[in-house]
Amino acid sequence: MEFINKGSPIKIRIGELKGCHWATINKGQVVDLPRESGISYGFSVKTTEGQLGNQVVETKQIETDNKTDKSFFKELIKIKGIGRKTADDIIKIFPVREELIKKIRSSTDKNALPIRDDIEELLKEIYGR
Repeated sequence: MEFINKGSPIKIRIGELKGCHWATINKGQVVDLPRESGISYGFSVKTTEGQLGNQVVETKQIETDNKTDKSFFKELIKIKGIGRKTADDIIKIFPVREELIKKIRSSTDKNALPIRDDIEELLKEIYGR
């Protein structure tokens, strides 16, 4: 990990116990040390501020709705033929039970839901009443 000395100059030991050498790290100088050593010397962690080497790294935040219904997830898992992964996929599309029921009842197409046909038939049997 890279650390930067923001304080006064300090001498640090580099290398193994036998055969080590001492180096003076001046204010503003960067040194690469293990995390525990850098913290124990009182250095600050060097940040790259969105850059990795010479390449600029772009970060993206994914916005999700946290209004998912956990009881709906458990209910889906209890249906024979629907596992955790399929239930996760259904929850991503329809986070609340009422949205799924509304979509099933409002559509007249055979392939109204964007999921597998066999799962769609199961859901229509249970929630399409």
